[in-house]
Amino acid sequence: MPRYNYRAYDQSGKLIRGTREAVSQEAVLVALHSDGLFPLDVNHSTVGTQTPWWEREVFGGGAMPADSLMLFTRELATLLKADLPVDESLKIISVQPLLPARVRRVADAVYEAVRGGDSLAGALKARGSEFNEHFWRLAQAGEASGSLADTIDDLATFLERSGEARSKLASALVYPMVLFAAAIGAVTVVMTVLLPTVVPLFKEAGARLPPALQFLINVQEFAIAYWPLLAGLVIVTFLLSVAALRNPHLRLQLDRLMLRLPVVGPLVVAHETARFARTFATMSRNGVPILEALRLSSGVMRNRVFASAIASASDSVKSGSRLAESLLSAGIFPELAMRLLTIGEQTGQVEVMLMRVATIFEAAMQRQLLRILTLLTPILTLLIGLSVGGLMLTVMNAILSVNELASQ
Repeated sequence: MPRYNYRAYDQSGKLIRGTREAVSQEAVLVALHSDGLFPLDVNHSTVGTQTPWWEREVFGGGAMPADSLMLFTRELATLLKADLPVDESLKIISVQPLLPARVRRVADAVYEAVRGGDSLAGALKARGSEFNEHFWRLAQAGEASGSLADTIDDLATFLERSGEARSKLASALVYPMVLFAAAIGAVTVVMTVLLPTVVPLFKEAGARLPPALQFLINVQEFAIAYWPLLAGLVIVTFLLSVAALRNPHLRLQLDRLMLRLPVVGPLVVAHETARFARTFATMSRNGVPILEALRLSSGVMRNRVFASAIASASDSVKSGSRLAESLLSAGIFPELAMRLLTIGEQTGQVEVMLMRVATIFEAAMQRQLLRILTLLTPILTLLIGLSVGGLMLTVMNAILSVNELASQ
């Protein structure tokens, strides 16, 4: 953000010099007037405008990391719930040394925009891809209804629950990944250390290599001779996969296939159902109109089949149909979720029932994930043990064959 040097007089007539970061020179003038100062001049500063190398963004801007966004939202919610003004809350976040540098910089930029007369939702929207539409629309609804603190608190809870699910999955994957890395290390040692010491022994004895050992040598020689081709194939496959995922039609077909898979399908259904329920309930509870809430809920879905179903439901609701009936006609939402939503519509407690749906399916998804990973760990251990053990057995048999040749 640009930095400006200024000179201004305070209420007693004392000349004050200072520096401020702001989106424009006009924003600096507005902020100085808000502080009770009388600006004399404001000039763009070229000193100290560069961010220290240890705080720079390695890959540029873009959306905030999920953990940083969660921290920013929770800090803002806590301060707003303590009845602090929006601008003061943002300023406090921007000077907290324990928060990530990205969070502090964003908070400071939003603070300057709010001090310049913009609303919180407008300031968040102006940050571009750092805050998605779901985020700033909720802030806009909270400001319009006068319940900004509660809205940001709900949003922080939503982000924290998503973060908990990611954290549990990452923790469960640690042990399988360690096993996989250890297996790669063992295979690398065998192929690069043991094989080169065993093969010359057979050549010196004038004997043929055992078939299994010859196969390993052929694999090693092929990898060495054609590694540029293999690397190129990996890169081309990766690029084609990225292009396929960006193609709307192919992405829709892939997402439809994911729903049909025996183990992955139920997990995707539970995840998307919980995500829709919590997103829609949060927005509806904070005053977002139902059609707007459906549109935004469709935008945050990861699976395109669910996104398309919610968009179609929005058209049906616009025509006068009930929400539960419109979603049920898509044939992908679980019956339990639709039954609870129907009860919510009949009793006027849609938000309460959808929050219950989100809790039920989040818990079900986590239980199923842990069950799968619990079964995966011993299976992966067995496969890795057999692979590495078989490789070691091949090499050891070859060494014993050399000893037999030497004794003859």
